Amino acid sequence: MPGIVFAKTKDKLDNSVKPLVMTFLEKLQEDDTAPGLHIEPLKNVADPRVRTGRVNNMWRAVLFRLETGSTPTYVYYGTWTHDKAIDIAGRSTLQMNPVFGIPEIIEQTKPEPQPTAPHQTASAALQTSPHADTMPAADLWQNGLTKHGYTHEYLVQDAGLDPQIARKVLDATTAPAFHKVTDRAPDWQGLLILDLASGKSLEESKEDLGLVDQRETPNEPTDESTDDEKIMAGFDKEAAKLQFAFIGEAPEALREVIEGGSADAWRTFLHPEQRRYADGSWNGPFRLTGGAGTGKTVVILHRAKTLAQRNPGARIVLTTFTRTLASSLSESMAKLDPELQLSASVGTPGTYISGIDSLVNQVVNSASAAERKDAVTAVLGEAHAPAGLRPSGGTQNAWKEAIENTEHGLELELANPTFLEQEYVSVVLANLITTREGYVKVPRVGRGTALTRPKRLGVWKIIEAFRQSQRIKESISFPELAAVAARVLIQRAAAGKPALADHVLIDEAQDLHAAHWLFLRQLAEEGKDDLFIAEDSHQRIYGQKVPLSRYGIAIVGRSRRLSLNYRTTAQNLDYAVSVLKGTDIEDLEGENQDSKGYHSARSGPDPEESGAKSLADELDAVAHHIRQWKSQEVPGSMIGIIARTKHQLQKLQTGLAERKVEVRDVDYPGDGSAPLYMTMHRAKGMEFFKVILFGVNESAVPLSLATNGLAEAEKKDALLRERSLLYVAATRARDELVVSWNGTPSELLPGANSKVSVG
Repeated sequence: MPGIVFAKTKDKLDNSVKPLVMTFLEKLQEDDTAPGLHIEPLKNVADPRVRTGRVNNMWRAVLFRLETGSTPTYVYYGTWTHDKAIDIAGRSTLQMNPVFGIPEIIEQTKPEPQPTAPHQTASAALQTSPHADTMPAADLWQNGLTKHGYTHEYLVQDAGLDPQIARKVLDATTAPAFHKVTDRAPDWQGLLILDLASGKSLEESKEDLGLVDQRETPNEPTDESTDDEKIMAGFDKEAAKLQFAFIGEAPEALREVIEGGSADAWRTFLHPEQRRYADGSWNGPFRLTGGAGTGKTVVILHRAKTLAQRNPGARIVLTTFTRTLASSLSESMAKLDPELQLSASVGTPGTYISGIDSLVNQVVNSASAAERKDAVTAVLGEAHAPAGLRPSGGTQNAWKEAIENTEHGLELELANPTFLEQEYVSVVLANLITTREGYVKVPRVGRGTALTRPKRLGVWKIIEAFRQSQRIKESISFPELAAVAARVLIQRAAAGKPALADHVLIDEAQDLHAAHWLFLRQLAEEGKDDLFIAEDSHQRIYGQKVPLSRYGIAIVGRSRRLSLNYRTTAQNLDYAVSVLKGTDIEDLEGENQDSKGYHSARSGPDPEESGAKSLADELDAVAHHIRQWKSQEVPGSMIGIIARTKHQLQKLQTGLAERKVEVRDVDYPGDGSAPLYMTMHRAKGMEFFKVILFGVNESAVPLSLATNGLAEAEKKDALLRERSLLYVAATRARDELVVSWNGTPSELLPGANSKVSVG
């Protein structure tokens, strides 16, 4: 039976062709001599190993045949129409890179006419252009490689780039031309170019990509392997795994790549840098940061698998902020490793996946009556320990009632449910404060608004009223419940009982609050590989900044950042990042997290901004986009329509129904044929080929309800969360992004001051 190595193809296939390709590969793996496959060599080709195979009368696959023992191995390169396949096969070469010794497929192109003048770099051409001072800003794009002083000789001799690719990328004078080269280059070469252009050094990029200069290794005995055998061995190198995978290792994942068009189908194949964090080991908590689409969740999933393989009896907890994201993690894990042992409850061997509030509830429910009583008293105080522990949802109304029923003497900015909830969670619960004296004395580090002693006393009166109301209702808020669960675990540890988990992996950590961190620190005993934390402060759309060090979680020296975006095109990424331009974003340790060096591995069309005079006109435009994409055979489930509020979505659904365009709620997707709509909050963790941001008007983004009545510091933080929410929504788009509004556009949009209201 022949072996098959699948090369991550650069060209998209029509949906009608995808199942044909999968069938072809399955037949090839069964018997490469089957007459219907027509595996044929070609004449006058750059590489004698190249073959073509018959997918059907119109389509042919391009392959390379490697002689590897008694049975051959085929490297599948791609499928094209007959004439194009013959052309590509004739000028493509499967070779070993002379610098790094990894396999790569290079397509040779016809020599291009050389300029009569000496070669001039892109930056120099722009500087000497007689029209440079009158060119629009978009035309003043500067090639990152020439900006950093890279030469053709250096890129070839030291960075290992193919000479043809190096010349083309240096000659690129526009961003689309630059990305056209990186898109067509072998994956590791394209990623290395993007790294260097973004400011990374060659050594940093080589380390991240797992590239080792074979010329720097000590001399080894003469290798008598054939060229084909060397290529086969090269597929095992980390950088090669970016583009090549053995079909037998992950057939279902490859079926998704070929047939399903799944946006995250390549999650099985990790970037070498991601692999380092998935497989690494640390003497304590480790934090992995990175922007949207950099693969933090993929790393988390692989790390859970790695830890389980190392110790099948390990108790592994994988948790995140919302139940929806936890369900998504469960689905992704099932695809990544269907054989992984899952645990039915926390504290038992296997991998337990759960939203954090559900996890908290399970711990509290498992506690004895005595444990619960002691824990509740320690968190809420003797006077406010409710008889029952019935978790309640939103507490805004409870805080409003407490404010109205208390003589507090506070200004409106402080007597505000949002401010009080944040103060309660971040200061009172985080420090297990149960008395007025304790609250007056406790440091309020990180809280933006200063409070004098009289103001603290006024705040405490409202907190007392809130707790009294909760006791009467026999209910407890989710943050209070998290603090109680943490206290249960603290008491058990003091009694000599073991922790419930050996390893805790936390995704979307930026959205967790202080009581969550109290709980998570107690869930696993301090030690080797206890906590693995993935966060992106740019996506903080809930809660406040929470410095981990205050909760006994020390990550100094154990923190790394991912900067390469795999999901979003460079154009969409630039647009999304510009939403955050000029803001100060801090991570969980209070360190500034700018977007410098954050770059994409993909390119595509520029985002489209679509302003309309009226809601009816905006709905007409949305309907037009959906019909256009559906005519291009884009799966409905890969088209997302995202709005700020549910009220906007109701108008969207009704308006599109009137226009005979079917869309469905993301929570009720049906058969997947209809585009899906959701709020910006609900879109967290999702991705689509095409995205429309609907109703990005001044009245909806930022939402006035989220910012009104707050003190200046809290208002600034709330506005930053609104920006982060828009950033999250924009980064859901893989290929195309449309930003839609009617009337006056949102002030948060890039270049909002230059946009003109339509109407």
